[in-house]
Amino acid sequence: RVAQAYVAEVSGSPPAADLPTRTASPSRVGTKPHMRVLCAVATFAAADVAANQGNPIRRVVSMLQSMQEKIEAEAERDEKMFAKFQCFCDKNSAKTSASIEAGKEKIEQLEADIPETKSSRDQTISELQQHKDDREAAKQSIGEATSQRKKENQAFQEDSANIKGIIDALGKAIPAIEKGMMGFLQTPDASTVLSAMGKMQDLNDEDKATVTAFFQGTASQPSSGEVVGILKTMKEENEKTLDEITGTETESAKNFEELVAAKKKEIAAATEAIEEKTERAGEMSVKLTTLKNDLDETQTQLEEDTGYSEELSKNCKTKAKEYDEVKATRAEELLAIADTIKVLNSDDALELFKKTLPGPSSLLQVGSKRALQAKALAVLEGASKAHKSPALDLIVMALRGKKGGFEKVTKLIDDMVKNLKKEQTDDDAKKAFCGDEIDQTEDKQKELKNKIHGIETHIEEDENDIESTTGEIKALREGIKDLDKSVAEATAQRKAEHEAYVETAAQNNAALELLEFAKNRLNKVYHPEQYKEESFVQIRSHVQTHDEPEAFGAQKKQNGGGVIGMLDKLRNDLKLEMNEDKLEENDAQSDYEKLMADSAAKRASDSKALTEKEGAVADATADLTESKAHRKEVMTESQETDRYMSNLHATCDWLQENFDTRKQARTEEIESLEKAKAVLAGADFSLAQKA
Repeated sequence: RVAQAYVAEVSGSPPAADLPTRTASPSRVGTKPHMRVLCAVATFAAADVAANQGNPIRRVVSMLQSMQEKIEAEAERDEKMFAKFQCFCDKNSAKTSASIEAGKEKIEQLEADIPETKSSRDQTISELQQHKDDREAAKQSIGEATSQRKKENQAFQEDSANIKGIIDALGKAIPAIEKGMMGFLQTPDASTVLSAMGKMQDLNDEDKATVTAFFQGTASQPSSGEVVGILKTMKEENEKTLDEITGTETESAKNFEELVAAKKKEIAAATEAIEEKTERAGEMSVKLTTLKNDLDETQTQLEEDTGYSEELSKNCKTKAKEYDEVKATRAEELLAIADTIKVLNSDDALELFKKTLPGPSSLLQVGSKRALQAKALAVLEGASKAHKSPALDLIVMALRGKKGGFEKVTKLIDDMVKNLKKEQTDDDAKKAFCGDEIDQTEDKQKELKNKIHGIETHIEEDENDIESTTGEIKALREGIKDLDKSVAEATAQRKAEHEAYVETAAQNNAALELLEFAKNRLNKVYHPEQYKEESFVQIRSHVQTHDEPEAFGAQKKQNGGGVIGMLDKLRNDLKLEMNEDKLEENDAQSDYEKLMADSAAKRASDSKALTEKEGAVADATADLTESKAHRKEVMTESQETDRYMSNLHATCDWLQENFDTRKQARTEEIESLEKAKAVLAGADFSLAQKA
């Protein structure tokens, strides 16, 4: 075995797989260096005796010296390689340690950030829900207040109408009674007065009886003066009550408007807070997901770095130990070679080999055997040169031996033929395995690549959806903001227009009253029958007038018809303008109310769409994170499959490419071995016949 390994080492070819040897390991070779050297010496000495009639020891010594130089060169090469390997170990150990420390610090930071972010997100969600509850409560308060206001206004309208009916009836009853128009007692207004009187708690029973007796015309009918006094008291009380409920209604309406305005402000503030908190909650959810993914990736990377660091440390220590063993073995081997050279070069050894090595006479005695041996050697050497097989070289070396018959060589040939056939069977099975496994792995590679492409397409779609939806969310927020701004501007404009209308209407009414006063004042002179004293009293409350100076001497009345006609025309034009202003005001108010209703509907729709799109972005973000994690898993599987395919090619490509050549070489090698065996069998048979 040692000789076979040495032959393989010198020729540069690996030992045959079928030969039971593992001498390539330095530890096995190094354990018996003297035996390795002695076997090599014996082999080459025996092989060269027949070919060299001179002393072969010199040649052996030269070969040992060549071996010595080769081992020293290998030692120098290994020393440089180990220095590079040691540098690699030191550098990567430092980098891995730094990466592990950085990973631990990052994990510690992430583990602190995740609960803090989650707490902030939960607090934001809680505040968001509170804002929603506050807005809903404000809306509910407006609804309840509106319902209550309607009920109060309806009650006021009913009470006001009743009281006004009573006042109107009393207003008709008092002058009728004062003028002695007793027919009034048969009218519906008289019934209204009696009915109202029965409900008045401020009148005593005596007054009620007096009025009732008067209206019913009983025997003890009271005087009309007493009844008129009671009725005037009733009218004053009802007018007072009307003023009170009117004031109460005005105050309630004002309080209602203030309440609604305050609640609307609360709703607007809550809506703004909801939008802000919704956006913040979404951002914090995305941040939390990102932190968790970062933590998982960092933990995975830390595990990989830790495993790699442990494996690197173990491998570096193992290689250092193996290198020390190789150095020791090589030193022992060099010492053995030096000792062997010293022994073989001594004078005593040279003299001994002259006496012991065979000469020409001994070769003649076995001439017939050598002739047959030469035939078999020619066959085997031809096969060995064609196929460069260490096993054939070993058989050739055995056949060159001087002692014994051919039984050992024949057995070696049989064993080699058996091993060659077994190798061919193994190659056939391995070729079939390689073909099937490569096909299956290629199919898996295609499947994984298609899967990765599908996941990446899905990721791209999610990213596009998130980008487009985020743009839509931004547009919706800007639209809501612009809508609120437009509503505020429209409200301010409507308020200014209404104030201008009220001011103009007041001025127009004052002008109209002034024209009425002027006309009435002229009527007092030119048309006394059309003069109204009451009008003059009313107008003085609005227009400040001065006493006319008293004229001297008699005056002749002028024709006032033209002036009064002009006043009438001015009055009509002013009324027409006032009607147009009122119509424009009504149209503007109607347009404003429609704008408010449309704006409220649009804002509600946009707010709902905003909430839905924000939810869609959150869902798409979660799906995107899951898809990326899935892609990472599939890509890892794909990389492992690629590495497996690479290993398959490394193992199978050479076999598949050289299968036919190797099969043909084995066939030829088996034929050569069988032919040599036949020659040797014939040689043995001839010798037996001779004997």
